[in-house]
Order: sequence, then structure tokens, then C-alpha cells
Amino acid sequence: MGRPPSLNELLGSKSRIKKDGLVKPKFLSKSEREKLVEPLITVHDQQDSRSRPGKREVVELSEDEDRQDYVKPTVVKRTKFNFDWNEDSDTLAGYEPIVNQRLSSLLRNEQRKSALELTYMGKPWQEKTLEEMTDRDWRILKEDFEITTKGGSVENPLRNWHELGILGKELENILVKRLGYKEPTPIQRIAIPNICRKDKRDFLGIASTGSGKTLAFLIPIMTRMNNSQPRPIAVKTLEGPKAVILAPTRELAQQIQEEAKKMIDCWNLQHPQHAYQVVSIVGGHSLEEITFHLSKGIDILVATPGRLIDSLENHLFSAKQVETLVLDEADRMIDLGFEEQLTKILNILEASSEVTTRRQTVMFTATMSPSIERIANGYLHKPAYATVRGTEASVPQIRQIIYHILTDEQRFQKVKALLSEYSPPIIIFITYKKTADWLAQKFYQETSVKVTVLHGSKSQEQREHSLQLLRTGKVQVMIASNVAARGLDIPNVSLVINFQVPKQFEDYVHRIGRTGRAGSKGTAVSFLSDEENPEIVKAIWKYSRDNDPTNSNEFDYSLKTLYKLGQNEMNEIIL
Repeated sequence: MGRPPSLNELLGSKSRIKKDGLVKPKFLSKSEREKLVEPLITVHDQQDSRSRPGKREVVELSEDEDRQDYVKPTVVKRTKFNFDWNEDSDTLAGYEPIVNQRLSSLLRNEQRKSALELTYMGKPWQEKTLEEMTDRDWRILKEDFEITTKGGSVENPLRNWHELGILGKELENILVKRLGYKEPTPIQRIAIPNICRKDKRDFLGIASTGSGKTLAFLIPIMTRMNNSQPRPIAVKTLEGPKAVILAPTRELAQQIQEEAKKMIDCWNLQHPQHAYQVVSIVGGHSLEEITFHLSKGIDILVATPGRLIDSLENHLFSAKQVETLVLDEADRMIDLGFEEQLTKILNILEASSEVTTRRQTVMFTATMSPSIERIANGYLHKPAYATVRGTEASVPQIRQIIYHILTDEQRFQKVKALLSEYSPPIIIFITYKKTADWLAQKFYQETSVKVTVLHGSKSQEQREHSLQLLRTGKVQVMIASNVAARGLDIPNVSLVINFQVPKQFEDYVHRIGRTGRAGSKGTAVSFLSDEENPEIVKAIWKYSRDNDPTNSNEFDYSLKTLYKLGQNEMNEIIL
């Protein structure tokens, strides 16, 4: 056998290739190859395709063959193959795709975007009837208002005042038309339906100050009393109140009394047979004065812990028919050292109760501390828990400005300049009572601004008079100690001035919290000297840095240098 031809021989002269019966290869471009191959692909005839479906035959012509004699075969279309199977085995039976045939037409028409949302997302919960609400809608509603609940069997939030019919038409009209509460706040949405339950389940609500907690418990109390038979004055005096509300400070107790009185006065005009009475018993009033108010018969009693214990121990009223007990700002009561008094009150009410059904205990707090958990676990029976987190609208819009000013005289001159930039009411906080008296004298001598003073040496009547003067606009500025730092709700305070820095950082937070309430914007100005507590200064600096909703806080650079603020953090980063 001879050797096979080499590559050079195969690619040699044309005569050599023809002699061996080979054809010399020809290199074609892409377009030439496509033109050559396309008409050469054939399909078997119909009979052959049925016997061997899908098989194709390729006929290749040599370069020397005459292409004109080639006839392109006809392409035979194959019929669709139908599987012979059981319809029950079809896994796509009943399948409804997320995107249906209407998608393209809806997308082409921009005017029908609302129809697109309606088709694929469904109507929002605001447009649905109560019967149309699904579990998903309730979850979205809670997310919208940042409401979280736990405890099992918690009622869904209110969508509006009237829908569930809990309050009754007349009370709804009072809230909306007479008092101007158009929509419930988040804490009211979740608290009211759960406190109004027929089984009187206990409730614990966690929400920040200024979130509408007062109405969240006053409305259920009013609703429960409206659904019961009217009581004559003699019966009220004998049985005592139907509801007791505990508040940490006398100012907050009187504020709750005022809110309750607004609703009660409107109700009594339409239903004089009820003649509801709300009374507050706080420090600063003698037992004889308290006895006189209680002798008129009471339906709602608002009290501070110490004064309530005094009244119970002196048998000034009966607590046998108390149906609802409210602990407002329970965390503040614990902070003020009232934990022992709280447990004593709860034990007294538990022992003296003669109501046929279980008394309901309602607790509201801004924070959930171990002490609050201990009281809740000990005295609340399987409560429903609800937490309302601060939304952007509910975050206090407070601008914090911290100045480095040394002397009281320089600070007073700065105060005079600030008063011309802000409208009343304005609160100036001091730490020492003698500073308050000095400031009041300076205002009287050097300005025409009317001021009032509120501190611990003032009697209860003087304190109430000062608050009333500021609320009614008869004075423009109130000089106050920490007595007014928490629990007071003075509307539309535009400016808070810390003439002297408090000794506790928590008091700083409570002081500036008197402005920027109910969605309005406010300003808090603080004066710091060279001799402040470094820990307090550092805490204020961090708080002003971390809580800046208006993006306009200012902290005097000289204070940062003096107290070496931020240097340790920079050293940690460098190291």
C-alpha cells in the first residue's frame, strides 16, 4: 500500500487534483456560503416525514455541477401533534397568571393607570367597605400608621370614627363638629376598639407624648358610661366614680380633667339627665376642699398617686364601683418614685371592688422598662399590647441651637433678641428659683413683655393661674423650673429657652419637648457656660447630632473645643 498524499500534494496543481479524482477546495466568504447552503436544505416528502418526523436531508452540489438544473423542493408543513393524556394530569388547569391579556392595552393608555392598579393591586383599604377588608388590607393599614400588636385576638384598628358604631352618633358629632377631631390618631385607632370590648380586656399602649393618648382612654370611658343607666347625684356620692385616672403630675392631671370636661359639657347639654362630673384631686388642695368637690357626685376621678392614697385612706369616696382604671404615663410615675404607691393603689382597688364584672385596667407608657413590665405582669390580666412607632409626621420638629454664653446678663440680652424673632407663647426654663425671680424683674424693668413665673415655691392656685395666663395669651412668656418640663400641653409654643442647663439630661429632653408638638415646628435654644457638667454637655451634643429632623441644628464650635467633644471618636477612628 502506498503512502497517502501529503497536504502539499492535496493542495498542489489543478491537474494533480483532477488526476486523483479530487476537487480543489475553494474558500468562500460568509455571504457566499449562506447563498450556497440555503437552497440546498431539503425536507423529505410528506410520506417520509410521517415515517421519520423531524429528519432533514442535505444535498450538496459540487462546484462543477450545473445549479440551474437543481429544483428547490417544496416544504411540507407538519400538523400539530396532540398528546393523548388524562386532563386531570394537567398541572396548568385553572392557572390564572398574574399578567393577563389586558396588560398591553392598559400600558398603552396612560390615562388608564388607575385602572391598571385596580386590576392588579386591588382597591386601597381607604376605598373599601368594611366587609371588603381582607387580612392583607388590615396589615397594610397597620403598616401605614406604624401600629404593631401582640397578645392574640387583638381588635383591628379604627378606620374612622363612625364605621364600627362604637361611639354612637351623638358622641361622634361632639368629637368631629364641636371639638374638631376629624380623624383618630394612630394610638386612638388601635386603643379605642380594644378598650371598648365587652369582655373588658386589659390594654397596654406604648406611644410617645403628644400622640393623643388622653382621648384614647377618655372616649371609651364616655362610651361605657353612655351605655349605662343614668345615676342620680345621691347614688354617685354613695357608689363613687366609675373611672379613675392616675397621672404622674398635678399639671397633667388637671390637663386630663380639662379635656374630659370639654366632652362632658357638650354631652350634658344634650343629655342633662346624666349630669356627668369629672373631678381632679391633686396636691395643693386641702382635704376639706377635695371633700366638697367629691360630695357633688363624681363619674370620672383624675388624681396623682399620693393624693389618691390619702383620699382612699381617709374614706373620702368609695372605690367599690370603679369599672375602669387608667395609668397614664406610667413610665413617668415610675421615674418619679411612685412604683410603691402604684402597687398600693392597685391592691386597694382590687380588695374593695364590688363590680359584678371584672374591672378593666388600662396602661399607657412611652417606654417599656422592667418596672412597667413587672406591674403589667402582676396587675394586668392577659392584656392586649399595642405599640405606635413615631412616623415622620409625629416626630417632634424641633430645631436645637446651643450657644456658649457665660454670664446671666449676656444671656438675658440674647433672650431679648430671640423674643423679637418668635411669637408667643414662649417658655424659659431655669434651674434655680432665684434666677426665675431675677429674670422676671429684668423683664419688668427693661421690656414691655408680660411674664409669669412657675416653680416649686408657688402655691397650687398660683401655678394654675400662671398656666391659664399663658394659655389665654394674657402673658407672652412663662419662666418655669422642671415642674413644667413634662406633662404639660401648652399649644403652639414656638420657642423654648434653657436659660440654665438642667442637672439631668432627661430633663433637657422633656424641656425641649414642650415645643414642636402636634406636627408643628419649634425651636429650642440652650445656653452653656464653661462650668457645666461635662457628661451633660456631651449628652446634649450627641442628642442634638442624632435628633435633627429639620437638618438645621447648631452647636457652638467653642463648646466642642472646650469640652473636647468628638475627639475621642476621632482618636478611635485613627487608631
